[in-house]
Amino acid sequence: MIIRPEDLIQILKLSEEQIDCTGVKLTLHSIYTLEGRGELSIDTRKIPKYRELVCTTKCLVPMGAYIVRYNEYVRIPNGYVGLAIPRSSLLRMGVTIHSAVWDPGYEGQGIGLMVVFNPHGVTLSKGVQVAQLVYFKMSGETQKIYRGVYKGERVY
Repeated sequence: MIIRPEDLIQILKLSEEQIDCTGVKLTLHSIYTLEGRGELSIDTRKIPKYRELVCTTKCLVPMGAYIVRYNEYVRIPNGYVGLAIPRSSLLRMGVTIHSAVWDPGYEGQGIGLMVVFNPHGVTLSKGVQVAQLVYFKMSGETQKIYRGVYKGERVY
């Protein structure tokens, strides 16, 4: 079941301005290029270095894959999961945002993978809404809450 915005305001103690039609607004904090190869195996996780695109208020983003950091520090309570969905305006521009599941117990200033398919690129303003975080109710609370390395991540 998808949690409606009115309930998110109560559950997460959010304001009306933080909510969209179906979830929590996720706005653009920063955009990063990937500066190397990653590795994921049974005993290894190597995240490539990121390089922030330098821009003051607007960023011209060429075709390619980017990591985006959101402004919002979000919390996923036990018994819920989140999924970030791109704005339809981005899709109409040839841009999408991919998201992993935001597990119960996660909190932080999350990221997404933005892919610009438009060969002409896109211009994005800092602070613009790029996605919304939709909350789904699980059948109950779980003992397997998120305790990973990204819990509490934040840009300072």
